This record gives sequence, C-alpha cells and structure tokens, in this order.
Amino acid sequence: MEYQRIFKDGIHLVAGKVGTVIISLVDMMILARILTTEEMGKYSIFLMIVNLALIIGLNWSDSSVVRHGREEYVNSKKINQSFWARMYLFLPVLLIFMIVFLAFSKQITDYIGIDAKLILTLLVMFILNGILNFITYIYQSIDQMKKSAYVQLSQKVFYLACLALVFLGVFKVSLTVILILINISFLLSILLNLFIFDFSKIFPYTFNKEYFKKIWSYSWPQLIGFPGLYIINYIDIFVIKKYMTLQDVGVYSVAYNAFTNITMFIMILYTVFMPLMVEYRTKKNFHMINKHIKKTPIFLVCWVAIVSVGILVSRYIIPLIFSTKYVASVSSFNVLLIASIFYFISIYLLPIVNAFDLIIYSQIFNLIKAGVNIVGDFMLVPKIGIIGAAYSTLASYAIGLALTIVLLIIKRKTILGEKPQNEN
Repeated sequence: MEYQRIFKDGIHLVAGKVGTVIISLVDMMILARILTTEEMGKYSIFLMIVNLALIIGLNWSDSSVVRHGREEYVNSKKINQSFWARMYLFLPVLLIFMIVFLAFSKQITDYIGIDAKLILTLLVMFILNGILNFITYIYQSIDQMKKSAYVQLSQKVFYLACLALVFLGVFKVSLTVILILINISFLLSILLNLFIFDFSKIFPYTFNKEYFKKIWSYSWPQLIGFPGLYIINYIDIFVIKKYMTLQDVGVYSVAYNAFTNITMFIMILYTVFMPLMVEYRTKKNFHMINKHIKKTPIFLVCWVAIVSVGILVSRYIIPLIFSTKYVASVSSFNVLLIASIFYFISIYLLPIVNAFDLIIYSQIFNLIKAGVNIVGDFMLVPKIGIIGAAYSTLASYAIGLALTIVLLIIKRKTILGEKPQNEN
C-alpha cells in the first residue's frame, strides 16, 4: 500500500516536471524569435537577479513548512500552527526586499539595462514567485502531492499562452511587455491554486511560539547553505568567462543546462520521500526508514545503468538537438552525467538528514561543496578548459555524498530509533 502511494505521487511529480521542462523549452523558443539577442541577455539577467533574491530571501525557509507542517498534519490534519509561524518569517523578508529593491532601483535597473520604472516588474515577480513556491510546499505538507506537482506547470502554461498572444501580434513585441506578461502568468497561477485550496487546513489563525522556534531552527541553517548552492550553479560559467571565450561559455552552458534538467528530475526523489521520512519519524516507524536506507544500492544500480546509456548516446543526441556547433560540449556533459550519480544518492538520503533536523550539517556540506567547486574551477579551467569545470562539479558532489554518508553513520542510532531522539 505504501509503495502504491509512492508510485502514484511519483507519477504525478514526473508528469508535472516533464510538462514544465517541455513548456519551458517552447517558451524559450518563442522568446528567442520575438526578442533581440540584446533583449534576451537583459531578460536572462532579470531572471538571475530574481532567483538570487529568492534564494537569499525566501527559499531558505520554504521547506520548513514540509518538515513541521507534515508532522502537524499527521497529528491534527491541519497545518495552521506551522503555516502562520512561517508567515512570521515570510512577510518581514518581503518587506525588507521591497525596501532594498526600491532603494537601489537605479543601480539594479542600470545593471540589467532596463528602464528604472521596470523595477516594479522585478519586485512583483519576486513576490509572486515566492508565493507560488510557498503554495507548492504547502500542498506537500498536507499530503496533496498531486496538486503540488502541477503548481509550477500551471504558471508555465499561462506564460506560454501569454507569449503566444505576443507571437500572434495581439500584443506589441517588447521586453517591457514580456516582463509584464510573466508576472501575469504567476498571478493567474496563484489565483487558480487559491481557488482550489482548502483553507480549513490553515485556519483558524494561531501563533504558537514553540512552532515559530521550530520553523526558525529548521530554516536558519539553510540561510547559510543556500548561497553555496547558488555558487555551485554559477561559478563554472563565471570562471570559464574569465579565462576563456564567450563561445566556450556557450558550449559549456549547453552541457550544464542539460545536467540541470537531469537534477530537476532527481529532485523528485526528495519531494516524494521527505514528507514520508517526517511521517515515519513522527509515527516512530524506524523500520521503514531502515528499509529506505537498505534500498539505496538498488536505486544506485538503476541510476548507474541510466547514466551509462546516456554516456553512450550523448555524442549523437547533443548534436541532434543543439546542432553540430555543440559537439565540444559532449565530453563535459559526460563528466557531469557521472557527477549525477553522486548527486542522485545524496538526494535519495537527504530526506533522512532533514527529517531528523540535521539540516545544519547538509547546509555546511553545501558550503564545503561550493568551496571545492571554486578551487577546482580556478585550478583546472585555465589548464584543461571547460571540462575542468565539469571535473570540479564532479568532485564537489562526490565529497558532498561522502560527507552525507559519514553523517548518517555517526547518527545511525538516532535515525534507527535506538536511542532517545533528544540525544541527536
């Protein structure tokens, strides 16, 4: 019965992720045709700043509502205490970033290369994107994985519809219009999800000081570690641009973007298993956690088989999809595919780490991984080119997995329920 539940959740999450990736690709194809190269550059920088603000401002506390909300839901079928406790972190951060964006609006818009008035589009997108992410995690905390799987997809669908209107000439083609339309797509998705949401799960309003402490204790380590993830995602491009050419940046970007899409699918493991690990811990079903750990080799063998096939066909698939101009990215992509093996197992085990409130360790590991990636890039890229960046990423994920395994061995008695949990 438990495996049927996992399978059904996984099917919806895969469907939502596949749909999101496909529609995102179509969105980018349309944008590439209606915007100039310069406007596409400005659009990319605009999104980069929004994503940086989200990571620093909001994403670090998103998963807290899954960790403690799911625990609360198991016990009471509500999440009102954890929801409102998280809101006391969410709302002040929104206010702070509104002030920062408005205070430095000229510097930000000058850096992007857009009109100063468009700072409002950046601010609104930050707010709407943060709310939509929050909705996704709320669904996961109340055991509605099916709905959570399609939250991001709904935004992509609305955005595609908006872009289609521009492509068909209903709206004037301009970067300003595009930035307004992407905000509209987020707003429509939020309204849709609010329409179908069961508000009884988060009401009546209540402020529980203990829950706020729990939310804060779980969240603050991610404030430390999340910048490490951002560094890992962008340091390769930064170093390649510093020592090599823009053409090399473009070639490596194809390999890394393909790798990023793979990691998005791997994250489905965390999305499915994190609520379950919290539930097992809450119900003291430690034998189920032990079964999860023992199945690691099976999952590892399956993923290694997939990676092996990927390495064999990559030299044919990449030129077919991206043209022969990107043949040079194949070797880097293959190294990143090997890196995905270490990433896969890390993500498979991470729900156990976070369910037992060991999140400070995983965030410290993120910083260590970022440090390894930075050092590796500066050492290898000048000597062996873009594949050096791929090797650095491989090393960072391998070390991250090793650290996670060591942590689970040290904490194994707590995780398997062999000693009181207040001793962890």
